[in-house]
Amino acid sequence: MDAKRLDSLLAAMHRVGATVLHLVPGRAPCVRVQRRFVQADETVVEAQELNELTRDMLFADHRERLHRQGHVDVLYVSRNGRRYRVTVNELDGNQSLLLRPVPENPPKLEQTELPEQITSFTHFRSGLVAVAGFFGSGKSTTLAAIVDALNQNASRHIVTIEDAIEFLHPNGAALLHQREIGSHVENCAEGIRQAVAAGADTIVVSELVDAAGIDAALNAAEAGCLVFVGIEAGSVVGAMSELTLMVPFEERGRLSARLARCLRAVSAQNLLQRSHRAGRVAQVEILISNPAAREAIRLGNLRELPGIMQRCRGLGMQTADIALRDLLARHAVTADEAMLHAADRDQLTTRSRSGSSSPW
Repeated sequence: MDAKRLDSLLAAMHRVGATVLHLVPGRAPCVRVQRRFVQADETVVEAQELNELTRDMLFADHRERLHRQGHVDVLYVSRNGRRYRVTVNELDGNQSLLLRPVPENPPKLEQTELPEQITSFTHFRSGLVAVAGFFGSGKSTTLAAIVDALNQNASRHIVTIEDAIEFLHPNGAALLHQREIGSHVENCAEGIRQAVAAGADTIVVSELVDAAGIDAALNAAEAGCLVFVGIEAGSVVGAMSELTLMVPFEERGRLSARLARCLRAVSAQNLLQRSHRAGRVAQVEILISNPAAREAIRLGNLRELPGIMQRCRGLGMQTADIALRDLLARHAVTADEAMLHAADRDQLTTRSRSGSSSPW
């Protein structure tokens, strides 16, 4: 597949209002429109075509990560200047591609409909904030919106460290430098260390993936920086577990102690289908650091965190089910959609039948 055909498929994707283009060996190209997959072209994509296409897209460090992790994210710019986030997956030596358009302008926090607690994260002056979500959860958009908000603060010196720079942030009141792994810095850990050496007080990492990155992020937070990190996980407990599992077993106790001292907040999000119009809305779980949360993290009792979030709603915490009930109360999602994502379906059904308008 050459660039001309790829750009033709991307143009067709925009015409039908699709959000994703899938290119899989042995199948015709298809796009995702809402929740349906629609064939975009009748010609089957050959494995060799995709291998050649990805060879032109990937640098050496991208290929190394692809072979090591099985997937890698890069940025593709079409001939008409539109930007796309490309996820390349590899299985048995063959690649498949998933392309999503990147909006021309960075998202605004006030336009994302995220809980106001997310905005409060931008007021922290130091510590570690984790933003979790799996692929397609809107995690990258949330981090970009956070950067946009931070960029309006003249007292901030911000450095972003990104796998692929998706959103190009315009000059704001803050001093902002965007750094891309592979192009500007060798790896995440080195990017964080360089940011600290350059005098950054706020560091935003698109995704933490290894022990070196965690150590560098915690070192920066302990030195007085505010550090936002992306984590691939579907819940607050999952995010904390993922961080712990990245280090050797014998180092996990020390890591837990450092996390307990540095962590300011964790959010974990998922995107649900809207009830009355096209698009999706975020269901966000939130943990705010307090003595109970710090003690549970220090001791490695992560299963206690949902109970803490349930009990400490007055501090801005919320479980995924609390967020879900809020979406139901605002009629942002249907009851059927809520049932698909509820952890405690019986409680959700009981509260829905009671007709309570309170998310609590």
